[in-house]
Amino acid sequence: MLMNTFWQVFCLVVGLGAVVISPFVVMKAFGKSRERAEKFMYRLMAFVLVYKIIHFTLMPTIFRQDAVKLIPVEISSVSYFLMPIAYLSGWRILKETGRFVGFFAGLVQLLAMSISPQSFVNSDMTNFTFIESIIMHYSLYLGGLVWNFTIEPLRYKNLWEALTGFLVILLWGTLAAFTWRYDHVNNKPENIMFIQECVLPEFLLIPGFDKNHLFIIEYLAVFFVYIAILYKLSRMAFRRRNPEPRSKWGGGSYRKYLREKAVLPPNFYGIKEHVEYYAPIIAVRDEGAQAEKPCAREEIAQG
Repeated sequence: MLMNTFWQVFCLVVGLGAVVISPFVVMKAFGKSRERAEKFMYRLMAFVLVYKIIHFTLMPTIFRQDAVKLIPVEISSVSYFLMPIAYLSGWRILKETGRFVGFFAGLVQLLAMSISPQSFVNSDMTNFTFIESIIMHYSLYLGGLVWNFTIEPLRYKNLWEALTGFLVILLWGTLAAFTWRYDHVNNKPENIMFIQECVLPEFLLIPGFDKNHLFIIEYLAVFFVYIAILYKLSRMAFRRRNPEPRSKWGGGSYRKYLREKAVLPPNFYGIKEHVEYYAPIIAVRDEGAQAEKPCAREEIAQG
């Protein structure tokens, strides 16, 4: 009983603490240096990707688990690959979805730990899997903070790309729930991404919304409020910062970085900054020799 209480308090403190404290730490550490943020992000995403590749390689081989059952279908398990690949590759087609979905998966997990810690403590996860889940979800959340608030702002004009990718992942999970992840024991689709059955605690559930999938209305309402707040805060974080070109840690090939290095980045509003380089102003002395204009100050001082 005491251990159960300890783990519930642990979930509450870790989940809520990570959500509240991390944004201030990230802005303090990386808010004024895009290169430092990109270097940290590069290493974090490389760690997540390599770890998950090893994890999904060992499970069906060494530990003899069903490889088909291990195919990533949940938003979190998909994000473990999607977010790092999107950042490290720099592929435009993946970036918006990767950073949106990865941050969302990490945030939801941490908030769920704070709101309903007993559901995690009473689950059938081993202690190692439990701690691993916290670390990996926090990596997604932290990566989303760094990416969306110190490297590149979220823009409403690109929201359709993120939502399209998010919808594809939902459809992919729904397909899995009715096919290779179907629950044959209870003869029902597996509750992937919690859209087949309601898992909201009673104090967050509108009476009667636990039936006929009405709880999804609550999901959607919270989801769009989340989008509005996230995009607004991301824009505010960049509004007072000068645009900086991406560094060699910014994802994509090094050759691409060298090509972009000579090109000025768009500013916050997507407009190219114009910089004019003035040639030195030349003054002609009486004897016909040429000198830069600062020499005139010397002559005045001598006179």
